[in-house]
Amino acid sequence: MADLKVRQLDDGVADALRVRADRKGVSLEEEVRITLTASVEAKRRAFLRRAKSIRAAAGDSPSKPALDSVRLIRNQRDTRG
Repeated sequence: MADLKVRQLDDGVADALRVRADRKGVSLEEEVRITLTASVEAKRRAFLRRAKSIRAAAGDSPSKPALDSVRLIRNQRDTRG
């Protein structure tokens, strides 16, 4: 596990985190952990959704990728003669 020290954190942000921690009945440190973890996980989920959408739009399937470069090159060679 990593230890972090955050410097020059805006007072408003620190106050908001303290209030959230108090409402949840957890320490400020725990609230910061929860908030950072949620932020990172949300970004990962968003990335995975975008990647899945791009794969679907490209017609990719596990059994036969639509963007198979070997197949595309062969098709181009066959077309040119």
